[in-house]
Amino acid sequence: MRRLFLWALVMLAICSPTAARTVWGLGEETIGNEPLHETNFTEWKGIMPVVNDKARVYSNWVNGTEHFFYKGTTAELNVALAHFAKIEVKQHEVLLRSAPGVAHTFGRKEIPCNWELHIHGGISKHVLTLDKGDEVWNKDPRLTIYVGGDVDLAKLEIPKGVTLLDIPTLSKRVAAAVLASKDKTVRGWGCGELTALDPFSGEGLKTVAKMLDDEDNWVRLNAAGCLPLFGKKAAPHLPALRECLISEDQNLKTRAQAAIIEIEQAEDKSKEEKEAVDGQKRIAEFLAARKKEQP
Repeated sequence: MRRLFLWALVMLAICSPTAARTVWGLGEETIGNEPLHETNFTEWKGIMPVVNDKARVYSNWVNGTEHFFYKGTTAELNVALAHFAKIEVKQHEVLLRSAPGVAHTFGRKEIPCNWELHIHGGISKHVLTLDKGDEVWNKDPRLTIYVGGDVDLAKLEIPKGVTLLDIPTLSKRVAAAVLASKDKTVRGWGCGELTALDPFSGEGLKTVAKMLDDEDNWVRLNAAGCLPLFGKKAAPHLPALRECLISEDQNLKTRAQAAIIEIEQAEDKSKEEKEAVDGQKRIAEFLAARKKEQP
């Protein structure tokens, strides 16, 4: 979802002399593994071996928030994990989620990936200062691993000091923050973060739908924009969307009307949902087994 919104923000592309890097109106992207300079990452001592890992296939930057995507073997990922654990930050969170992993360039080209590094810097760090913002967005760099395909869960080597998360655990944290936050930015953009984590989650859907009753129309607009991403599962909330049509806010009315049409015409995603649920189950079993093994 973060990357889904990203492309809509950029207005103009200018190719650099390297041809690999593209600078846009509000962002910058690099296709391939062209080394990035350490002067841009001084806030996170020890992060460069992770950022400039040879397995990197794509990266983007928008107002300080950066995503780095990698495609490699489980053995290469284990090396990256070892480097990640050495970054001098308080938390070393690693999110395990089902494959496939796909990065999207600003031009909407799809690039397959196995793992992803996400950091907040520059002006994007402002969201972390908002009420409950640091419970929706990661304060320290976070690594996401797309389990399956080239990544063998059984062969992962998890370094000491790393905290493993699965989608249900992180979704619960984000949902609680969205519901409790006094800041409209957290409640509004938090809907997108929650939807991106799991567009098949019934609990996530309920949280987003609750934001349709928010006192702020901008928050309601964000919720209306996210609901179609849950597909047919969002159908029970069509009456709430129709109530938005009587709003005096034209943007909200337009978004709600579009959402109603998208939900009514949504394709069957039961196959994709089953694959996601099965993947989450395998990850949950892996985490449970690790917990039993640990003293």
